[in-house]
Amino acid sequence: MPSRPWKVTLTTLLFVIAPAVARAEGAATTTLTRGRAIQLGATQGPGVAVAAAPRSASREAGASVTSLPHAPTVALSAGYRAGALTPGVELGVTVLQDLSTHGLGGARSDAASALVRVVETDSERARLEAAARAANAHLGALEVSEVLRLRTEALAQAEAILTATRARVQAGVGLPFELAMAQGDVGSARASMLDAEGARVEAIAELRFALGLDADAPVDATGDLYASDERPVDEPAAIRAAEARHPSIAFAIARAAQARHEVRLTTAMLAPSIGVGASYVREGTGDHVVTGILSVPLPIVSPGAFEAARQRASEATAAALVARVRAEVTRDVRLALHDREHWREVRDALRAQALQPMREALRLARVQYDVGTHDVSFVLLARQRLVTTEEQLAHVAAEVQRADIRLGRATGRLLEGGAS
Repeated sequence: MPSRPWKVTLTTLLFVIAPAVARAEGAATTTLTRGRAIQLGATQGPGVAVAAAPRSASREAGASVTSLPHAPTVALSAGYRAGALTPGVELGVTVLQDLSTHGLGGARSDAASALVRVVETDSERARLEAAARAANAHLGALEVSEVLRLRTEALAQAEAILTATRARVQAGVGLPFELAMAQGDVGSARASMLDAEGARVEAIAELRFALGLDADAPVDATGDLYASDERPVDEPAAIRAAEARHPSIAFAIARAAQARHEVRLTTAMLAPSIGVGASYVREGTGDHVVTGILSVPLPIVSPGAFEAARQRASEATAAALVARVRAEVTRDVRLALHDREHWREVRDALRAQALQPMREALRLARVQYDVGTHDVSFVLLARQRLVTTEEQLAHVAAEVQRADIRLGRATGRLLEGGAS
């Protein structure tokens, strides 16, 4: 009787979980190359839609430009004249229109064009940032998949050593502590493999987000983690390319221009205006009076001085920011070039001086263990050192490609295939 509730619970769980598993198995996994990931990230990655959101409104502003500071006004008056020789109803109509004295129409047109330019350059900046995030997410998925493969193989090796050790101990040629060490090594290898599985889930989740996909979209990364572009890079040419085409610099310049036009627009909008109009009055006596109106501001105060000064503060900040962005881009290019060379040197050192000796050390340790000249501890140590070296090489290979991605982002050429 005590087992019956457990059976009911298990059946219920299977009933709920089985359809979900079937759906997951039935869904086709989309495997993406890095180039495709970059395209998707630049098109629908996080931040792209946000940067492009003001595009429609900015174009609408350009189509709505007018040189009039305000709409014309109409004043109506009505009354009755009494006590005159000919009393009667009086009616009056006055039409007034303010005219800008500081080129308001041109200022609005320039400000609207500057806003369009800001939105376009910001969209290009967002596309580059999203493409770089997608490329790094794709690379991250490749790296954790390789680490998971290495740790799965390491677990198989540890289990094989445990099987051999158990047989030796049962035959009386091995010591009990060797069996305990081999069992612990298997447990550690299994824990490392499970840790890699968890890291891969996180990497795939980041890949989905970077590509703008659904949170449960079946997607995976494909590519050669150990491949790299070994063509030399001309540092001065890379810096010139960054200064000429980097979206962050273009965006900063566009914002500085927008701030400058906003100062002019604020001055034009708040500057005193000239008023022109006409008035018609039908007097109670029956007479009709038509007059023209011209109002001219007195140059006593400048009502727009405060707001214009506030806008000039933003203009000065935006102008200074251009130099800062240029310096940051130059720094990023130089660092990316350094990292590009540095990680290749580390990779080559691992390949040539560490990986093969570690493999040979494990082979020799297994031979000596099989013939009984050493206990299992030498084999376990050699196996662990080899796994560490292989994972280190996988990490360094990923860093080589990350440096290429950083260089493509820093020069603004990532979307042109700067980091394949």
